[in-house]
Amino acid sequence: MRIPFPERVPINRVAIFAVALFLIQQVEGTALYFSAGCAVFILIAALAFNAAGGLTRASGAYVFFYSLLVVIVGVCYKAYLGEPAQSNLRDPRTDIEIYVGSIAAMLATVIVSRRILRKSGLLKNMLRDSEMYRASVGCIVFGVVGATLIALLGEASQLVNSAFSQLNQLIPVGIIIGVMYEIRRSGGTRSLNLPTLLAAVYYFVFFGLFPFSKQGMLLPAACWVLPVCALRFRLSALQIVACLAFVFIVFYYLVPYSQYGRKFLEPNMALSQHLALTTRLLESPEETRQGFEQDFAVGGYYNTPQGFWDRLQFVSVDDKLINVTDQGKVIGLLPVTASLLNAVPHFLWPNKPNYNLGNLYSHEVGGMTSEEDTTTGVSFSPTSEAYHMKKWLGVLVVAPLVWLAMFVLFDSLCGDLRTTPWGLLVLALLSHTAPEGAISGLIAFMTFGTEALLFCAFFAKWAAPFFAIPVLGPDRRGAASRISFVPSP
Repeated sequence: MRIPFPERVPINRVAIFAVALFLIQQVEGTALYFSAGCAVFILIAALAFNAAGGLTRASGAYVFFYSLLVVIVGVCYKAYLGEPAQSNLRDPRTDIEIYVGSIAAMLATVIVSRRILRKSGLLKNMLRDSEMYRASVGCIVFGVVGATLIALLGEASQLVNSAFSQLNQLIPVGIIIGVMYEIRRSGGTRSLNLPTLLAAVYYFVFFGLFPFSKQGMLLPAACWVLPVCALRFRLSALQIVACLAFVFIVFYYLVPYSQYGRKFLEPNMALSQHLALTTRLLESPEETRQGFEQDFAVGGYYNTPQGFWDRLQFVSVDDKLINVTDQGKVIGLLPVTASLLNAVPHFLWPNKPNYNLGNLYSHEVGGMTSEEDTTTGVSFSPTSEAYHMKKWLGVLVVAPLVWLAMFVLFDSLCGDLRTTPWGLLVLALLSHTAPEGAISGLIAFMTFGTEALLFCAFFAKWAAPFFAIPVLGPDRRGAASRISFVPSP
């Protein structure tokens, strides 16, 4: 079985799906305006996805993850539960109007961007197939020990480590390079080797389980799945069963674990205490899940807590911010200016202000974080933040301008995402940034994300082979023959 890597979706089938959802929602008591808005949103999202080039382009990936995780999954699961789609929302009419307006603006932005972007990616053909294995191992090695090595610099290490932590996506990109190399080298019979497997486990534990990060737990799997899809790797029955088991564990146990565990974290918690907390929650997964359901039982989109499904929609979260905006709390362009100012390096502006906009919005909404909490950030979609900035002017002008800059930038850098490790890294990061990064997070992705992308690409090409020497020894093969493996369309 091969997992598809869609370049486009058939509009006639999308229309059938939208009509079927509309009819189901009407039977369940959904308001006519909301059902019609959902159908229109789905159709426009499909048109925008096709116009952008599907998952082969950064713009298409953004449209895909935004539309799917902000709206479509949520309303479809709501229909599956038999609940009216507008229930548990404060201002459903404005919500669906804004979503339809936003996806229409995104379609227009895609059309404009296709006329001005560079057709071939600037980072294409940067890494030869014969260089991939050493590049993969070197990226993984420095991703693990880089902070320790930088600490040896003495007084300057703190500043360098701060910059390195913002740029360090070396372990994920090392996994992607390793999977691409193994598939190409084996002619499509293997997808993993020992370095990539160890790197995935390391990242899952120390960037996912330990800090209670859903993204840290899911990113290693995404870094394996994306090359598998892009290179049309055929999965065995055992691999399919393992993938389904992993998805079940994530849905049923790990999301409640990460969400519930964060409430026990303290700013100056000792390492032994943190480890004891992690162990206690993992030893009793059912109790952890029950604790999560009790703590997050009120205020969601669904009538009862639904675990991971609660995190696969932003309708209910956006609704609260949109409702507060209509009450007169309009923030203006602060998110844009703050995000642009944050791009200034610390060595140029050591005391630059730090705005936690997710925390600010949670206090404006009320009931999402305690009054004393000034650190926890709540994620909102780009649509709700754009509306919170300038209402309809934010949705139809500010957001499209930011999207246009992002589409042109990353489509010009990466080109076809399937052909390079950096393109697949962008695709993996967009799965998180598109639905919950808001507009301010997207600006940060265009600044720090671009820096991280370029850093990983140049490091893999020029520096990683040297850091692979302690593990693999010196490269004595000379110029290796280039491996050729071209994915079928």
